[in-house]
Amino acid sequence: MRSDPDAKPGLLRGLSPPERPAAPSGEQQPGADPLAPLVRRAATGEREALASLLSLIGPSIVAAVRVVAGGEVDVEDAAQEAMIAIADSVGRFRGQSTFLHYARRIAVRTALAFRRARRAKTGPLVGLDVAPVAEVRATGAGPNVDLERGEWLNVFQRLLDELPEGQAESLTYRVLFEYPLPVIARELEVPVNTVRSRIRLARDHLRQRILSDPDLMVLMGEPP
Repeated sequence: MRSDPDAKPGLLRGLSPPERPAAPSGEQQPGADPLAPLVRRAATGEREALASLLSLIGPSIVAAVRVVAGGEVDVEDAAQEAMIAIADSVGRFRGQSTFLHYARRIAVRTALAFRRARRAKTGPLVGLDVAPVAEVRATGAGPNVDLERGEWLNVFQRLLDELPEGQAESLTYRVLFEYPLPVIARELEVPVNTVRSRIRLARDHLRQRILSDPDLMVLMGEPP
């Protein structure tokens, strides 16, 4: 059976991370970007315009970094690095999307890079302690659903570290931000079929990874 890239992987089905940035909708129309005047001024080197621009997009960038980076990365450091990269990229913005979407993509890539750097130091996901989640399932304790959701998100974020960049980025937009495939394609500037293929390959990897690890099987609620 072929996997459906439009569906969420079972690992995070029903998960709603806090402060998830809203998906962009509709096609970009000329003059539709409210930040465009500031972007044009910032691109010419106007420092006050750049400062105002970064201040306006700051909360969205921090939210995106927090969702992608998780608890294993210093969100403040990653967000600051993302803001620096965004400031350096203002002059290269071509206006094919809103500037906020362009900046958010930089934030996602920065957060993924921070996670990969940490993984290089700590090694891949092994020996996951799923006892708290297993206990929640055994007792059916409703008030602890946030613990289970948080653990699922943490595991998913760590599994993302094992994927090639394009697959990790596409799956991040699909699962964590719940963007439709056409929107992901527009954000990443690739064909929809490329996004669909990346997500299928990423989901296949996650499925095999889960099936090969008894701890992950427990987290999924399946017998090892």
